Amino acid sequence: MGNSSVKFRLKLHIDENRNKVVLAEAEQDFVDVLLSLLTLPMGNVARLLENHKTFPGVLQCYKNLNKSVADMDRSLQNYVETEACKTMLMDLRSTKDIHRRRLKMDMSYTYPTKFFMCPTHTGYSNFNSTRCRCGDLMTSQILVPEEEQVKEVIGNNEDGVFVNCRSSFIITDELKVTSNSIGVLMKVLNDQGYAGFSDLKETLIDVGFEEVRTLLGCLFTSEAALTCAFLKKTCMTRNLRMLYPPTMKNVKVCSVEVYVRKLDGKILYAECNGDFVDSLLSFLVHPLELASALSNDNTVLRCVRNLIRSPCRRAASIVSLDPNNPKIKSGTSSGCGTGFMKKNTKFIVSNDLTITPMTTSSTTGLLKKLQVDISDLDSYQISISKVELISILRASLISSSALTKGLSNLLVKKPKEEA
Repeated sequence: MGNSSVKFRLKLHIDENRNKVVLAEAEQDFVDVLLSLLTLPMGNVARLLENHKTFPGVLQCYKNLNKSVADMDRSLQNYVETEACKTMLMDLRSTKDIHRRRLKMDMSYTYPTKFFMCPTHTGYSNFNSTRCRCGDLMTSQILVPEEEQVKEVIGNNEDGVFVNCRSSFIITDELKVTSNSIGVLMKVLNDQGYAGFSDLKETLIDVGFEEVRTLLGCLFTSEAALTCAFLKKTCMTRNLRMLYPPTMKNVKVCSVEVYVRKLDGKILYAECNGDFVDSLLSFLVHPLELASALSNDNTVLRCVRNLIRSPCRRAASIVSLDPNNPKIKSGTSSGCGTGFMKKNTKFIVSNDLTITPMTTSSTTGLLKKLQVDISDLDSYQISISKVELISILRASLISSSALTKGLSNLLVKKPKEEA
C-alpha cells in the first residue's frame, strides 16, 4: 500500500487546560512504524525534514552534510576514493531496509536492494560502480531472494515487525510505549496526577505520512513529542549549553586546525584532511538509534531514548550477506579499508558542517561570507579522538554550531600580545 494512502487511527487523551496530550492509544501497525524510525540512517532523517515548514533549522548540520555530498559533482568529485563512495552517501542503506518494507508505511523511501557481480570473479556489491579486485566494474545484476538476505525474517504480518507482541499500545507524551492494559493505563494516569479520565478529553485522529514526519521532527525539538506534533504547540527550545565530552579512552583519529573568532570564541571553520571528513560523513550513515546512543547524554533526544528502551521492541536480525566494500579501490586488499575521501586532500569544514575542498576561492570566499578579517581570528591545532567526534555528533543533533559546541572545551585562551 502506498504511503500517501495509509492512515492510522489514534485515540488521544488531552488535558485541555494544560494544552497537553497525556497519552495516546494506538494499534500495532502505528507502533511498528514509530519504532521503525529508530532504524533510519540519519542522512535520510535529515532529508525527510529538509522542507518541513515547522523544522527549518532542525538537523541543519546533517542537511549541510547531505548537501556537501550532493555537490560532489561540482566540487568534490575528484576527492572521493571511488565513484561508489558518493553513491553510498547519496543512497543511504540500512540492514533494516528489508524489514521496513514489510510495514504498512515505510518512512525511508528505499527501493529493494540490488546486487551486482563481476563478470569473471565471485563476490558481489550493492553498487554497479564498484570495481572488482581485477579492476572490472561489477555490473552483472543478480537476483537474491529477500529471505536469503537476512539470517532470519523478524516478525510477521500478524504479530508485527519491530514490535514483539500482538496488542494495542499506550504511548505517553514522552514516547514511552507499553502494551495496553487497565493496570498500565491507571499507572500512567496516576504518575501524572490524574485519578481517571474525567479531566481529559478523548479525541480520535487519523495519522498519515505527513503526521509521522512531523512527529519525527519533534523528536529533536521537544520532550513532549505527541503534544508538539498533534496539538501544534510550539516545540520546546532546547538549552544549547556547552556539551562536555563523554568519558572514554582517547584514541587519536586525526588533527585539525580550527579558526576562532576572538570576539565571541566561536569556531568559524576548521582546516583538515580526509580522515576528519570521513568521520563527519559517517554521521549520515548512523541510524537514529545509534546516534542517540553515541550521544551518551540523557538530556539529549529523551523521546528517542524512551523508544529505544521500550519493552515492546523486537530484537532485529542482521544481514547475512557480506558484500565487497565499495570503498576499496581495485588492486588493494579487501582487509585494508579506506574512507570516503582521499586522505591527502585538504578540506574546509564550517561550524555548521558544510564541507568544501581547500582552494583559494573557498578560503577567501568563506572569509568574505563571514565578514571577518584574518586579524580577528585565532588558530588552534586540535587532536581529534573518538571523544571529540562524539562531542561533535552530539552537538550536531541539537545545534547548527557543531564545531563550537563540540570542541570549544579544548581551546586554551591565548595570552594577549603586548603592545
